[in-house]
Amino acid sequence: MVSRSQKIRLGIFVTLAIAVFVGTLVVIVAPRMFEDRETYKIGFRDVSLSGLQEGSAVKYQGLTVGYVSDISIDPDDIGRVLVTISLEEGTPIRKDTRAQIAYLGITGLKTIELKSGSPDAPSLEPGSFIESSRSITQEITGRAETLAEKTEIILNNLIELTSAERRIQFTKVAENTSETLEQLNMILEQNQDSFARTMDNVETFSYQLDGVTATTRDILDRVNHFTRSDTVQQMIGNFSTFSQSLTEADIVRLISELNITLEKTNVMLQDVEITFSKSRTDLVYTIETLKESVEYLNQFSRLISEDPSVLIRGAEPKNAPDFKLEQ
Repeated sequence: MVSRSQKIRLGIFVTLAIAVFVGTLVVIVAPRMFEDRETYKIGFRDVSLSGLQEGSAVKYQGLTVGYVSDISIDPDDIGRVLVTISLEEGTPIRKDTRAQIAYLGITGLKTIELKSGSPDAPSLEPGSFIESSRSITQEITGRAETLAEKTEIILNNLIELTSAERRIQFTKVAENTSETLEQLNMILEQNQDSFARTMDNVETFSYQLDGVTATTRDILDRVNHFTRSDTVQQMIGNFSTFSQSLTEADIVRLISELNITLEKTNVMLQDVEITFSKSRTDLVYTIETLKESVEYLNQFSRLISEDPSVLIRGAEPKNAPDFKLEQ
């Protein structure tokens, strides 16, 4: 049987072991529990997080600055995984800082690597989201997967092309091609003279085309010489000056002033027409008055010529009543 002293020694040993264990936990865990830390969130989409666990290290330019405190699926977007990281206070996280998934050796474990942003960028408040980016390893893996998919598609197509049914079809195509080439060879032999004449005509046409090309080149040279002449340059300069003058002139204002001038001219012409109408009436009256005056002068000159004494005694009207006879 176990003696009392053995029980006492066993109790003391267990107590000391528990005390050492608790002390170790206090030494290791307590600093993390009571130190000031800053938390950030990272959203990963279309990225495998296999090998990333809670407690995995978070490195900043290769230095360990924190750990992964939580991994969960975004309830608002089930295609995205939210990773919460806890960083040491004072870790320089900028708005352009990027988070990547990195492999920890060949063990298959993963860590989060933070790529520092520019010093001039503003700081990112704790609790905010750090933008995620694909690492070089992920890019290579993604490209390798894409290459493997394309290679598989090519192999499937090759297998389909080399099937028995396709081989029969290729054989038929080859036989038809051989027959077509034989018929073409026969046609060429039968129409060899025609083809020769056609080639001669083509050669003649090419020679004539060379002449036309030379003539065209000569014409273009003349046109080029004409366009570079001083006269054309002066015409272009004058046209440019005229265009600039039109641009500098206020066309709208000129048209408005021209419309005002035309309206005033129209009013003036109407006034002239009215004045002319009035003057014509006065002129007709004056002419009639002058005609009567001329008639009176004619009568007066006729009386004087018939009886000059009229100037002395005056003219008596004809058939005038005799006032003395009435008395």
